[in-house]
Amino acid sequence: GVEQITTTKRANLILNVDGCIAVCFVDMLRSCGAFSPDDVDDLLSFGCLNGLFVLGRSTGFIAHYIDQLRLKQPLYRHPWDD
Repeated sequence: GVEQITTTKRANLILNVDGCIAVCFVDMLRSCGAFSPDDVDDLLSFGCLNGLFVLGRSTGFIAHYIDQLRLKQPLYRHPWDD
């Protein structure tokens, strides 16, 4: 399952929220009945889940930027020497 695939990269690799969302999407694609197994494999090989990841991160960054504008503050920059 997921644990075996995740730990093949590194024994102590922990699945983060993005990985959990990807697992849920793959499960939905495979079990919803709208796609054949070959269709699901094609969608995954095209990188559709990477697109969802980028979309979610982009939306979050834009929301953070707009919130910083609302607060009249610059975007936070963490010091390089830390």
